[in-house]
Amino acid sequence: MTRIKNLSYILAALLVAGNVVFAKDRHAGTAIIRVSDGEYTIPIECDDASRPELGFSTEPSRITKENTGRTSLVSLRLRKWKDTDHLVVSLDRYVAWVPTPRSVGGTLNMTLDMSPASMVRDNQPVALTYDMWMDGDRPAGINGVSFEAQCSYRDPAAPAYRKM
Repeated sequence: MTRIKNLSYILAALLVAGNVVFAKDRHAGTAIIRVSDGEYTIPIECDDASRPELGFSTEPSRITKENTGRTSLVSLRLRKWKDTDHLVVSLDRYVAWVPTPRSVGGTLNMTLDMSPASMVRDNQPVALTYDMWMDGDRPAGINGVSFEAQCSYRDPAAPAYRKM
């Protein structure tokens, strides 16, 4: 019984060590999002410090709260969409699929129209899919959402909000 217990400890330690060794490095950055008459500055974590188009997401709320005492008011995520040349961008409950852009000098600037990630059809909730988006079968949402993502610099004021 003791051998099995010791073996389980060893296996648990190896799993933890493996996760540390194979964990994907994340880089601290900042995104500034402009929606309607508001501007949100949020901390993001990026897959690559010099190329935000390779993927990023809002830093987890728990970490932001521990570090700053505040939380981000919005959640932004950008990632490659499956085996396509498109990205999927989600901002809270809105989504858009776009051709992969190129960042300039490590900064990615985008302006896009976004649709709700789900809708009701025939009294049933339906998730908006890539195919629906590409076919133009998407509900109206928010237009002119712009953001700037910088993956090599964390703004110490983030998270923040200001009315424009």
